[in-house]
Amino acid sequence: MFDSLGEIAQDYDQRIRNARESRNLSQEELAKELNEKRSLINKLERGEILPNDAIQSKLERYLEIDLTESGAETEEWSSEGTDQSFTLGEVAERKD
Repeated sequence: MFDSLGEIAQDYDQRIRNARESRNLSQEELAKELNEKRSLINKLERGEILPNDAIQSKLERYLEIDLTESGAETEEWSSEGTDQSFTLGEVAERKD
């Protein structure tokens, strides 16, 4: 299944843990609220597994957080200080 919600942030585990702790919830309490197992919450918070789309939606909605990478965090390739634009063909090297 394709991820329709966007790319998961690298720090998703910290976001989940911080949001849960800020609401003074234990992993068990959060799991009950989401109708999931505590072990799933534990694995997510330790970064052992990525949330699937359904879990991601539940976490984002209940904890009021965003688990996806924001566009502002990505760096654009620059042409080393010039205002010049390049096409892909100008910067890519073919290996035939």
